Amino acid sequence: MEQTTEPIPQKDSLEAAVERRLLPANDDGSSFTIFRVPAHIREENRRLYEPRLVSIGPYYRGRDELRAMEQHKWRLLRHFLERAGAVPLSDFVRAVRGVEQRARCCYSERTAIFDGDGFAEMLLLDGCFILEFLFKWNRGEPDPLCDVGWGLTLLHSDILLLENQIPFFVLEHLFDTFFRGAVSQDKLIKILLMQLKLNGTVVPRQLPRPEVMAGHFDHLLHLLHENFVPKPVDLEMELPAGTNGLTSLSPPRLLIPCVSLLREAGVTFKKKMSPRDMFDITFDKNRGIMELPRIEIHLANLPQLINLIALEQSRGHRFGTPAPLTNYTALMSSLVRSGQDVSVLQRSDIIDNLLSNDDEAAINFFSRLGDPCTMHYSDNLFAQLFDDVKCYHDSRWHKHRAMFKRAHCNTPWSIIALVLAIITFFFTFFSQSIAIFGLARRH
Repeated sequence: MEQTTEPIPQKDSLEAAVERRLLPANDDGSSFTIFRVPAHIREENRRLYEPRLVSIGPYYRGRDELRAMEQHKWRLLRHFLERAGAVPLSDFVRAVRGVEQRARCCYSERTAIFDGDGFAEMLLLDGCFILEFLFKWNRGEPDPLCDVGWGLTLLHSDILLLENQIPFFVLEHLFDTFFRGAVSQDKLIKILLMQLKLNGTVVPRQLPRPEVMAGHFDHLLHLLHENFVPKPVDLEMELPAGTNGLTSLSPPRLLIPCVSLLREAGVTFKKKMSPRDMFDITFDKNRGIMELPRIEIHLANLPQLINLIALEQSRGHRFGTPAPLTNYTALMSSLVRSGQDVSVLQRSDIIDNLLSNDDEAAINFFSRLGDPCTMHYSDNLFAQLFDDVKCYHDSRWHKHRAMFKRAHCNTPWSIIALVLAIITFFFTFFSQSIAIFGLARRH
């Protein structure tokens, strides 16, 4: 008797496609380090998040407006290989191939370049471009595109955009291949930190921090953040009691009133003398004095700050540490909401406004700083300051005292008039008391 075998059912094409997408090689998202900014935020401020001269990584590769520098990358790759001397191109290709899959898993969004050899070519081209540019800059060698008036400024800004990055380990492997392991990675970090500096808004450290030299970095923007942005231990601040990882979201703009309203409640603003850094902001709840370090308002500072904030937002609470820049900008965007607020701080020598007017500083600088911030109140570095300022503002005694000062102690003449009125009151009271006492004795 013949045995009949049932035909093996063929997989549906959709099922096969889904299974391919579920393979471990496509990762589970835990290794993401290079993120896209949410579209609704990027659309409002494209020039703050998108490169204007050079694309690094996959997100903006192939754009027409960046084509000139894309062609220049191949020139710099040739210069880089000439500088490498005895190290052949095959060694650098091998170095990139060794980290290609790991690098693919770093990006939160896949593009067409992820298919085929295009991704590895991009890593090689962009990594060698960054290294060759640094070598040229370090040696003072000329470059026909970067030396034009706008070139260096735009290039510096573009390579520090959150969406315009390649993984740092790609640079490390190419650097190690270039020197055949004879030069330590510390040298690469030192060269990078000589070039990557914060603009005037945040006071930069002059020397690399010791822990940074031995640290792990996701990309160039992360390296900048780790070296120049103070950590909680540096800020000498403690997290509020009860922080347990279950945080509640609080809208930053609703936490404390703006500068103008705080002045009406009697708060005085003063420039901090010899601050540790731009985060050294204090509030004396007994005297109602807020001291802030001086800050320079210039649109050249804005892309760098915005992308550092976006980096903190992309890292979230995975590392169990607060986000100093996010906390700082949430505070400043709460304090400054109008040109009048800028004027008050400018008169106190806290703000150096290099924009055309105070309203522009409020709208185009401070309000944009607060746009990407989602602040977790329970681990905010300024949580205690928020509470103290809010309590001071809500006190009726402070408001009435401030109102009295404005009405009667605003000018020297008003003070003199107040003193004369007090003297007249007591003289009249004394005279009336003597008269009443005299009448009482007669009766």
